[in-house]
Amino acid sequence: MTKYILTAILAFTALSCGDFLEPKSQSEFVPKEANALNEMLLGEAYPKPSGSTSISAYLEIFNDDICCADTEGTLDDNSISFESGYEALFGWQPSMFITMEGLGMMPINIWESTYEFILGANAALDYIDGVTGTAEEKAYVKAQAYALRAFYYFLLVNTYGMPYNYDKTSLGVPLKLTSALENKFLERNTVDEVYQQIFQDLDNAEDLYLTLPREKQYQPDGKTSLPMVQLLKSRVYLYTENWTEAQRYAQKVIDEWGFSLTDLRTLPASSTAQPYYNFIKMDSPDCIWVYGSIADISYYLNLYVTLSDNSTQKFFNASPDLLDAFTPGDLRKKHYIVTEYRNDAIYLPLGKYQIEANHEPGNSNSFGQAFRLAEAYLNAAEAAVMNKQEALARTLIEELRQKRFNEENYTPIDPTLTGDALLERIRLERRLELCFEGHRWFDLRRYGMPSFSRDWKKQGVVTKRYTLQQNDLSYAMPLAPSILEKNPYLEQNQLAPER
Repeated sequence: MTKYILTAILAFTALSCGDFLEPKSQSEFVPKEANALNEMLLGEAYPKPSGSTSISAYLEIFNDDICCADTEGTLDDNSISFESGYEALFGWQPSMFITMEGLGMMPINIWESTYEFILGANAALDYIDGVTGTAEEKAYVKAQAYALRAFYYFLLVNTYGMPYNYDKTSLGVPLKLTSALENKFLERNTVDEVYQQIFQDLDNAEDLYLTLPREKQYQPDGKTSLPMVQLLKSRVYLYTENWTEAQRYAQKVIDEWGFSLTDLRTLPASSTAQPYYNFIKMDSPDCIWVYGSIADISYYLNLYVTLSDNSTQKFFNASPDLLDAFTPGDLRKKHYIVTEYRNDAIYLPLGKYQIEANHEPGNSNSFGQAFRLAEAYLNAAEAAVMNKQEALARTLIEELRQKRFNEENYTPIDPTLTGDALLERIRLERRLELCFEGHRWFDLRRYGMPSFSRDWKKQGVVTKRYTLQQNDLSYAMPLAPSILEKNPYLEQNQLAPER
């Protein structure tokens, strides 16, 4: 039913008049009940574990938590033909999409996928006031739609725009706030304008959730909720450096909902069939919202090399810089990061979601991403430092760390650290705790877009070193040619020189 509803809502994919699909009937499948719109949201506005659409495919391939393997193996025949495409991504080349398309390696179009989800949210908001249903049913639909739309614009603006704290007047992404047919092409709004819309949508979602009974404000069913909105508000305030509000909303999530940090010291023993604990699931005490597929977040990391004995290993590994930051007794390295099946000394850029017996990502029915309680602790601790509440920051971060270490290895963070040194230490905890969850690339952007380098390797030998400079233009992903072709009013990002 949801597909028929969406057909009648004038779908769009790339924000141009030519991309709207004319419905066969303007009335036959128009929704008449709030419950129908709720079903439509589930079908068209939520990232599914089995879905083929992608909103996060590039978040891990760009950051400093991955590296090329030292293995002296060769890529398989198919991968060899795409090798320069993967290298273009790994090296942040401004021509990455041109290179990939030239090889027949069609890039994942997260722009189109994310705007399709926005369409589903917009459609619900456009139709909700004209359908039957109780005030509570309508508020529930609207709250979800606003929360989802805010999240999608947050992803888009942090992928394609420069960081808010660097230049909020620079180009962001187009704001499409209705499912109706536009009679003009849409231009890119500024980063600030997109953020203001995100805040407005989150405020609306929060207000609507607060009108609902407590049991409807949060349910472990994969839908958005009031604590999900509060955690996203905390994250967005963190990115815009409103430390007071970032801390306040993170503390709400910690104090008001009964979520609990998963204690790594008491996890059930692993087995051959289940070598790793699955942290990304609805019934996890740490999960506030689960969404999307494993394939989405890990898509560009599943490249293999063939060894001399015809066995295979992953081409990308977890970086030594990340691995060396874990101190003895830190259980996160063991539980959060998957090792190679035949060599447990090699750590892969995968983890936290369902992992099969062969150390490969799980089946298509498993969620790949989540909003977790741990982020609330990290957001609150970072904001507390900036708010000159260092004692509180220490309390928060140690409450998290105590559940991450063997008791005999746990020692508090150096009590002499204050100011910037304490801030950097908390940010290091953030890197360790949230590794391979899609946070690191966005965090590097808001930390001031630091310079770092990565080595591209062939058969374990370095062939080229790629470096992101401080404030590099490649911290904003270029718009693919296929996007620009569909809308001549879209302006390309200012691009860095070829590397």
